[in-house]
Amino acid sequence: MPPLGKAQQLFLEVEGLLPSKSDDKNVYPVLQEPRWYFGTSWAENLSEPGFLEGRAVEYYQRFYAHSDMSVEFYVYLFSNISNAESYCNRQIDDIKLKGQYTEVAVPDVFAVIYDYGTQETGISWGLIRNVVFKVAVYTANIVEDPSNQLMNFTVLEYNRIFTVGLPSEPSSNIYPTATPVPPLTATIQPFSTIIVQPSLSPAPEPQSSVTPEFSPLIILPLFMVATLGTVILLMKKERVKR
Repeated sequence: MPPLGKAQQLFLEVEGLLPSKSDDKNVYPVLQEPRWYFGTSWAENLSEPGFLEGRAVEYYQRFYAHSDMSVEFYVYLFSNISNAESYCNRQIDDIKLKGQYTEVAVPDVFAVIYDYGTQETGISWGLIRNVVFKVAVYTANIVEDPSNQLMNFTVLEYNRIFTVGLPSEPSSNIYPTATPVPPLTATIQPFSTIIVQPSLSPAPEPQSSVTPEFSPLIILPLFMVATLGTVILLMKKERVKR
């Protein structure tokens, strides 16, 4: 059987996970008339956490009057892997608790045979991601050992789930909890705004428009020189007049 790790996505539905009487005989030659006849199909309901949908189908073959063998296929779809695993483990634990069975070696699946004298029953339970499947083989008034049939039909169902039902698109969670997201609001500016970044260098100091004042120590000597020069010129003019 393919390793369990190859199923990386969750299953979306149970459609196609069970054998059908319209299957291609070249692909699924095991359950074909006139050896095996289609019996009936029905829906399965479970009161289990995370359970979404279940379905089953039956086939049978007639040996002689009041003696036949039938096989039933079941698939149970859960919303997540943990709920599916919990349900499958409880079914297996219940079988182990009751005991009085012979275990059949089927890879990756728990399978047992019950011997009731005139009737033998074989049951297998398996888990692939969020799908639990069960195969049950019943014999009535015949001596044929159902072990081989149980193994063949279990392998058939196991491979069918992988090849037919596995979604092509990956999905981490196909049944997420709906969480309302507040709408995003944005203010649209009619014109683009240009923002000028300030310079990091210091701005030059403004020049003063006031005339700078001279120190009195400089003005006084200049005033005295100017006054003395004026007196000398006046004295020269007086001499010239005389």
